[in-house]
Amino acid sequence: MHDSKLDLSSLDPSRNTERWDHLVESIAARAVARYEQRLTIGYQLWAWSRPVLAAAAIVTLIVGAKALLTHDGSSRTVLSEFRKVYVLAEWSGNEEHPEPSNVLQVLGEPNVNE
Repeated sequence: MHDSKLDLSSLDPSRNTERWDHLVESIAARAVARYEQRLTIGYQLWAWSRPVLAAAAIVTLIVGAKALLTHDGSSRTVLSEFRKVYVLAEWSGNEEHPEPSNVLQVLGEPNVNE
């Protein structure tokens, strides 16, 4: 250990008030900009997209597992619905933009021209 004192005078904001004021103003400007960004609808949608998608995935897994474990006649209907959800989720996850006729075909719309 050294017995000499540390010189902390370079950390004193009163030594260079212009630099200190500039530093405080830049921090405040960034805080205001971030606050204003959070007020937009686009930012709110972006911020909530991940938790909503995670919740949807969990619900889909629970419903799918229940459908696979149920052995009555309705399990086929639930399984076909689960497959539809899987295809739509796969398109969304890969950021694909299928034609509307393909989406209607997956959803089982009977009046889709092929």
